[in-house]
Amino acid sequence: MSVLRVCLGTAPCSPCGKGGKPRGYFSSNRLKRVGTVLPLKKSAGGTYVLLRRLLVLGGSLILSACAVHQAPLQEIDDASSEAIQVAWMEREPALAAIDAWRVRGKIAVRAGNKGGHASLRWDRDQAIQHIELAGPIGGGRVVIDADAEGARLQDTRGGDLSGDSVAELVQQRLGWPLPFDQLPDWLRGLPSGEDARIEWDEAGRIARMNDQGWQLSYPAYQPVVLGGNSYELPRQVELNALPGTLKVYDKDGNYLGEDFFVRLIVKSWLP
Repeated sequence: MSVLRVCLGTAPCSPCGKGGKPRGYFSSNRLKRVGTVLPLKKSAGGTYVLLRRLLVLGGSLILSACAVHQAPLQEIDDASSEAIQVAWMEREPALAAIDAWRVRGKIAVRAGNKGGHASLRWDRDQAIQHIELAGPIGGGRVVIDADAEGARLQDTRGGDLSGDSVAELVQQRLGWPLPFDQLPDWLRGLPSGEDARIEWDEAGRIARMNDQGWQLSYPAYQPVVLGGNSYELPRQVELNALPGTLKVYDKDGNYLGEDFFVRLIVKSWLP
């Protein structure tokens, strides 16, 4: 049996190759009605997978699918397939519209036999960000302020760095390749790249995803109210760098390997 997995983007996929035969579509009124239901399969873990390509043509979303040989999955009926797809198509624009938050939580990292953790305070208002990391991962307290023009990092040791992005400064100061450039999307439960491969749960939330060289899983969500609107946002996000994505070294230049794990726990979402 073939499995349909998600692929958001325009790159050719195998074995279909270039193009891909349209299997269905969401009209411009996609939040209310599905034109043709795409087949979803249910995995042993209870998630739903398909391979699709989204193209915006004349105000409509055109979906195409390519078959990929995988282990057999459980068939689900068209009604369930439609419900999952509609739930995701409703969730995605709502999540993308969230551009301000105050997150309080923890972050932990591991590479080889080394790792660390820190408390996290992350305030964001559109392009303006204020991030604080406190704990062993930062060797104290690290404060990062960023906007569309760049980023600045200060620490309790008197360090003061400037750069183009939060990720660049975190790598330079802490030595860990934390993907802060993509985390604003991943933190909300959204793909960051155009070629993400996604698995959803039955509520239309992302359960697992391969995106930008990382494998992500979402073990838990939580109800959140921001700006008077209710959402289900991630409580926990786990990231593993895919093979060949990174080469991780410690501050002394010792090679730790390609395996790099990040766990982000959100204790609270505040408006």
